[in-house]
Amino acid sequence: MTDTTKLFNPDAVKTIKAEKKAWQAHSVAPQKKRNDDFHTLSGIPIQPLYTPADVSDLDYMQDLGLPGKEPFVRGVYATMYRGRNWTIRQLAGFGPPEETNKRYKFLLKEGASGINGVFDYTTLRGYDSTDSIARADAGRGGVAIDTLEDMQILFDGIPIEKISTSLVTCQPICNITVQSMYFANAKLRGIPLEKLTGTSQNDFLMETVITIAPEVLPPRVSFKLSCDAIEFCTKYVPRWNPVSFSGYNYRESGCTAIQEVAFVISNAIACCEELIQRGFEIDNFAPRLSFFLSAHNDFFEEIAKYRAARRIWCRIMKQRFAAKD
Repeated sequence: MTDTTKLFNPDAVKTIKAEKKAWQAHSVAPQKKRNDDFHTLSGIPIQPLYTPADVSDLDYMQDLGLPGKEPFVRGVYATMYRGRNWTIRQLAGFGPPEETNKRYKFLLKEGASGINGVFDYTTLRGYDSTDSIARADAGRGGVAIDTLEDMQILFDGIPIEKISTSLVTCQPICNITVQSMYFANAKLRGIPLEKLTGTSQNDFLMETVITIAPEVLPPRVSFKLSCDAIEFCTKYVPRWNPVSFSGYNYRESGCTAIQEVAFVISNAIACCEELIQRGFEIDNFAPRLSFFLSAHNDFFEEIAKYRAARRIWCRIMKQRFAAKD
């Protein structure tokens, strides 16, 4: 029976390196029919072969660790999705709130465990559906919400105190409006805000880079409104995720995996610094900051991306912001 521990001792690693070098020279080179190397979708070079020598300096517990333990590379829960399923929520929203309400109920009946509500172009830009400029876009690409009554119709008969709701309210002026309507509807139904669970997208930077935020508000104002929403939820809606830093949209617009993570992490750092400047402790709000990354086609690169993002965020929280949780 092979003693696998021998694969990682210094003598074994030295031998493997030498053997690999000879193998590349005598076996790989003569059969190589083209000069270009292989890369991931993001342009990271891929070696033709990986051996124990490539991880010989790995500190297993510090660099990789166990699931649910620092640095959370393998997930934030001990059993991850074997023990706790992710929320199943299909994007839904089109036309008037009455029609979308029917769609929400249908999806919940068919097995959805949460709601993922998208809003029409008119709502996202802060226009009323009857405005002559926006009328042609009313109800397109999402549900039209103009008033609190619309929000009441949208969630009529849906137990929002039990169902997690994701509000795809991208640019902050829309997020402030729609999120406020959602909270007001809960209060009118006698549901304490402390019972609400869900997420607001509320990503000003993604909106500034990818879509239409600059047409509505300058970035500095959008950033302030985004942080205002985080502050309000920290004070009054403690189970709500007030922002979802959305790397998905960057990736779908052409970013690499590295750039995707860089944008969301930089935005999250800026929000943390702003909230701390406003007088909050990092542990008051950081547990409710959420991230939304793409699951792209390069399987192993995506695994590496998620693991790297978790490790980076753990280090930033602990070392830069001295988080205790």
